[in-house]
Amino acid sequence: MDKIYRRERNKILAWIRSRISDPEEAEDLLQESFLVAVTELDSSGSIEYLLAYVYAVLRNKVGDWYRKKKTGRYLGTRLENEFLSENSLSYEGIGPERQFYRNLMLEELSLAIEELPADQKTAFVANVIEGKTFREISEETGIPEGTLSARKSSARNFLEKRLKELKSLFLEEY
Repeated sequence: MDKIYRRERNKILAWIRSRISDPEEAEDLLQESFLVAVTELDSSGSIEYLLAYVYAVLRNKVGDWYRKKKTGRYLGTRLENEFLSENSLSYEGIGPERQFYRNLMLEELSLAIEELPADQKTAFVANVIEGKTFREISEETGIPEGTLSARKSSARNFLEKRLKELKSLFLEEY
């Protein structure tokens, strides 16, 4: 494993940097991937195509990094207040399982925001996540307040539908 790391490190790091511009993040992902490969090697005894396995781990790590980056941008109190404060998943008496599902719903909502059409996403994020009024957004963009409100409403409907689907899958007893 050590030989492969030394021999392939620069090539693998270049592959990661072609996908992730932050050099520190790229280095961290490289080290995490080799750590996973070493751990798997220790537990199973052998991996037939070790370099291919390292690349497979890397692809997964890069995907996880992007998902985390996307969802982390929107997670927070404002998104919770917009969608979760009105349902039965309040903070009162929240247990580990309920907290897990609450976090899952927030992550799914964050990913769903990325799926919104650009005009709806802009209106929704500016109003709900950034806390701007429609007047402020209108002054910045030149888009009428009524149009922004309609776009936010369309985005909210899409996200509510996504939340309802998720709740029906996981939270039937709540």
